[in-house]
Amino acid sequence: MKKALFFTALLGAVLHLNAQTVIFEENFESIAQPNLPSGWITIDRDGDGQKWEEADASSITDSLGFSGKVAVTGSTLTSDHLLVSPPINLQTGNTYSLSFLIGTWTLSGFYPADNYYAVYILPSTSTFMGTETPVLEEGISTGDIAMLKTIDLSSYAGQSVTIYFRQYNFPQQGVLIVDTVRVTQQSMLGTVETNSTSGVGIYPNPASEYVYLKSKSKITHAEIFDMTGRKMDAQYSGSRIDVRNLQPGTYLIKITSGNETYSQRLIKK
Repeated sequence: MKKALFFTALLGAVLHLNAQTVIFEENFESIAQPNLPSGWITIDRDGDGQKWEEADASSITDSLGFSGKVAVTGSTLTSDHLLVSPPINLQTGNTYSLSFLIGTWTLSGFYPADNYYAVYILPSTSTFMGTETPVLEEGISTGDIAMLKTIDLSSYAGQSVTIYFRQYNFPQQGVLIVDTVRVTQQSMLGTVETNSTSGVGIYPNPASEYVYLKSKSKITHAEIFDMTGRKMDAQYSGSRIDVRNLQPGTYLIKITSGNETYSQRLIKK
């Protein structure tokens, strides 16, 4: 009976942890190709004539892991193409994450699988200059597959922001695809924030290697989740959690001590 009750309580905590509200979503289904949905713009920074546009190629892209219409751009030897979202308001006091699908299409090997892109989050009143620091920048080496990317936007709470997808720095011809752009607001319903009266705490915070836990009662369980509710591979052992393999960002530690489960945000630097 005790095991059943504990499992029910733990399941409820996880379900609450995963509670989230989608505040912005674009799947590029709302308008006919090649036009972009309302509020989205494309900028051809290098003037090569290529730009982001909507494409109805579901007979091909669905098999890659995308869904229906997509946003697509061709790359050239000098390509520098921006796909710019409408302004998105991130309210103060909440945590947010951005997710999207991205990948390349090789046309059965005609185009290279490789490509290169960056994602920027800027105040909606600013002008893109190209020297800003991206929140994500990487090369793609595997083609013909939609890859899910997630970025923590919690540090932008309290701002109206714009998302910039930039295809550039790739001196070959190729095709880059973006789909299902989503911003979610995480709701921490059902959790108890650690405070001075609970007797549960973590240190140091921010942390780079190990997080140490303390409690007036014995700690029986500790887990780390990212801000989308995905459990991280971070082992709790001997009153500490190894966070060396976590990417920099904001996480949530769930700590079970005595008969209660507490949560506290952790910044990994």
